[in-house]
Amino acid sequence: MYIEKRYIQKIARVFDTLSISLKLTDAQGQCLVPDNGEVIQLPAGAPAHGINHHMGDSLFRALDMHPALYLVAPASAAGAEDVLCVADAMLMGMFKSNLSIASHTDVYRRVLRQELTGTDLSSHAAEHQIAMESDRCVMLFQVEQADHASAYSVMGEVIPLSDSDVLVEMNRHLVALIKDMDGFDGTEDLFQYAEAVQETLMEEAVQNVLVGIGETKHNLAQLGESYAEARRAMEVGHVFRPADTIHVFRRLMLERFLMNIPREDSMHYHNLLFNRKTAKLFNEEMLQTIDMFFRKDLNLSDTARQLFIHRNTLVYRLDKVQRQTGLDLRHFDDAVTFKILCELKKCGQEKPRQIY
Repeated sequence: MYIEKRYIQKIARVFDTLSISLKLTDAQGQCLVPDNGEVIQLPAGAPAHGINHHMGDSLFRALDMHPALYLVAPASAAGAEDVLCVADAMLMGMFKSNLSIASHTDVYRRVLRQELTGTDLSSHAAEHQIAMESDRCVMLFQVEQADHASAYSVMGEVIPLSDSDVLVEMNRHLVALIKDMDGFDGTEDLFQYAEAVQETLMEEAVQNVLVGIGETKHNLAQLGESYAEARRAMEVGHVFRPADTIHVFRRLMLERFLMNIPREDSMHYHNLLFNRKTAKLFNEEMLQTIDMFFRKDLNLSDTARQLFIHRNTLVYRLDKVQRQTGLDLRHFDDAVTFKILCELKKCGQEKPRQIY
């Protein structure tokens, strides 16, 4: 980005008063302050803004704007970490007040919250060189860590970002990653990426990481929808798949439908199958058998092998269900009916996970 010479001179005067050597570079590493023609090696990828990054003998801090500007200080200098933080705040304050440059990430955050629309969105996107048309997806990370560091600072330090990815802090525990879909082939690639991020974070003393993945959107204005979908995936996934830690909006179609059924109706239909008369039938062993039968796609041999029981024992149990309920779980329609009536208990009794 272009900064007028008078502002460069003003920044240089402030830097001259510091006890450590502080530099300001553009996105290519060209040193702007001091203006000595030096080119500085920058970290690979797109380091998250607002966090000090170590590389070699230097500390780097990206300012929250696009194209990026970087503050650079010697890592060995006393107080370098604090000086970078103060210089970041000073420069961003000056740019906002004198150059009408709002935070690059603030624009994305307002988009996710659906606070920017129409011409306001177009003008802010143009000012920050944000593409209106591009395939992007929102991945939402709820991070609980052992220390006092924010989720954003933890993720910003350890997660490699491409130049077109954007990491947005929503609050202390919640971080949205706006993922550029270039090179990603749909939901499965996103799921594998989320698994890799989870593994990396868990190696950094993070206690728990929950992920919600929204739908891919082509227009910047639709990213708010993807963010809402990622939140909804986390809420619904907690109710229906509490053992999972990655929840994909697209894969929860039936569960989302069931969550929209009024609680009173949910319990009414659940009780048609699960009641006093069937309580003895549907003991823990029987429910585990049925669950495995469904997980093995109604395959008798695979289910019996997985449960370490004889095939005839499995057939006997399914026959018993058929005699007492009229549902033959070996038939697809009856299996679907059973599955839905069973799942209705979850949305009738459980509350969605609280998303911070």
